[in-house]
Amino acid sequence: MAHQEQEGEFLYHSSCDKCGSSDANAVYSSDTAHCFNCGAWSTTKDKHKQEVRKMSREIGLLHGDPSALKARCIPENICKRYGYLLGEDKVGNTCQIATYYDTDYNQVAQKLRYRDKSFKFIGETKKSLLFGQQLFGEGNKTVTITEGEIDALSVATAWDGKYPVVSVPSGAQGAKKAISQQLDWLNTFQEVIIWFDNDDAGKAAVEECVPLFPPGKVKVIMHPDYKDASDLLVAEGKTAIVSTFYKAKEFRPDGIVTAGDIGEEAMKPTEWGDSWCFEGVTNATYGRRKGELHLLGAGVGIGKTDYVMTQIAHDITKGKLKVGTFMLEQTPVETLKRIAGKLDGKHYHLPNEDERIYKNDDLRETISNINGSGNLFMYDSFGAIDWEVIKSKIRIMHHNLGVDYFYLDNITAITAQASDERRFLDSFMEELASICKELNIWILAISHLTTPGKGASHEEGGRVEAKQFTGSRAIMRWAHYMFGLERNNQHVDVDERKKTILRCLKDRFSGQATGKTFSLRYDSDTGLLKEVDEEWDSVEAEAEAKDDNEDF
Repeated sequence: MAHQEQEGEFLYHSSCDKCGSSDANAVYSSDTAHCFNCGAWSTTKDKHKQEVRKMSREIGLLHGDPSALKARCIPENICKRYGYLLGEDKVGNTCQIATYYDTDYNQVAQKLRYRDKSFKFIGETKKSLLFGQQLFGEGNKTVTITEGEIDALSVATAWDGKYPVVSVPSGAQGAKKAISQQLDWLNTFQEVIIWFDNDDAGKAAVEECVPLFPPGKVKVIMHPDYKDASDLLVAEGKTAIVSTFYKAKEFRPDGIVTAGDIGEEAMKPTEWGDSWCFEGVTNATYGRRKGELHLLGAGVGIGKTDYVMTQIAHDITKGKLKVGTFMLEQTPVETLKRIAGKLDGKHYHLPNEDERIYKNDDLRETISNINGSGNLFMYDSFGAIDWEVIKSKIRIMHHNLGVDYFYLDNITAITAQASDERRFLDSFMEELASICKELNIWILAISHLTTPGKGASHEEGGRVEAKQFTGSRAIMRWAHYMFGLERNNQHVDVDERKKTILRCLKDRFSGQATGKTFSLRYDSDTGLLKEVDEEWDSVEAEAEAKDDNEDF
């Protein structure tokens, strides 16, 4: 029901049934109402109000007398100067009358305020200036804009009426339109002070109005203890208004800070992040920091899951971290058995006829210990994979269970559900990085790789490159770290098949780990992956070395 106000004239303000505001609901002659606090539209059916609206179109402006607003600490002389009067409407109801003028200094409209805080306008509102604008010429140093007439009178009281103070006529949500219509006059001032209400509607109006002016022209007042200027005047007097005025700050939208804002925080020593399961990786990356998104990629059957299970086992025991797992290609039961196996050095996930591989009591004890730690929480997808659901579960695990470390295996299973996989992946990666920062959590996401354009395949130990990650441009843009696993699982030598290279492809934190490799060896008896103090070449490096040693 947008733009309903064009179907009728504005009449008065009343209370809103939707949000409970006492005076933000604007009533129009078209039997519609719009709340400038919550934005809700409604229809008005009350016969008495219809009669008042009909009458208001037929009457002229009211007469009244200036009178001090004692409850608001506003003296009579300020009310007289601004044309804020006390009188009666045509049916004898007592009201306060705010007089509005046009550019020729003619009275053209009035805003009537009743004891129940309802409002209505009479006259030619489209021709009116800002409240109080007729009192001040152009080219002064500073003008203050408030959200309501009483606030304008309050600030004017502190200045004894000497300096320009004006108000928008229709509150916060009408502020942008009202200010836009008077920009030529407002821009003749060297400085504009916006003093709107310290509530959500007021803050939103500031965000809308500041960009109307040249950069650096606007300063904003939002008192930390009082909603508006009127409340401040009543509570602390004129000197508090003046003091607050001089503390007006150049507007900065939420999320923008200066060196002074964060100086003390910046002086705190930078600490190491939480450890990896391999010491060499921890030393090279300075650990893992919450707020980061890490990506791990490898070919089929190279050992991505084995690496992840090793890291999770480390986190929930030695790291004492609360971990959330989203293993979309295996059940929570298999995940639990694999993690338990990494803790005990046993193949708990394999068939175990007659307990020939492990003792069932050993598995039961380890599972009990994992459960007792309270550090492992696994998502059961029940075969359904939906990013919106997963995102919700991440939030629930973090807020309700205290989980800060998450494993997502794998993102290909999520993006494959989209009709436009590439476009979805772009927004998905942005959202994944954003949720890490928003919740201050760490996520390791697993990615499949595209087939290398040349050289050995990944299954034959081919080197992993960042561009091979599925949807690599989005991943490279948003990931803090990227790692690749390389292993020749087709080698004729069994010992060679047990060698794995972990390669760091991107290190946003320091850049020092980029290009480094870490040698890992798999123990087939225990199922454990261990870091070794050896240097292994990739298949490409071996091939290059071989070519260099051969004659034509």
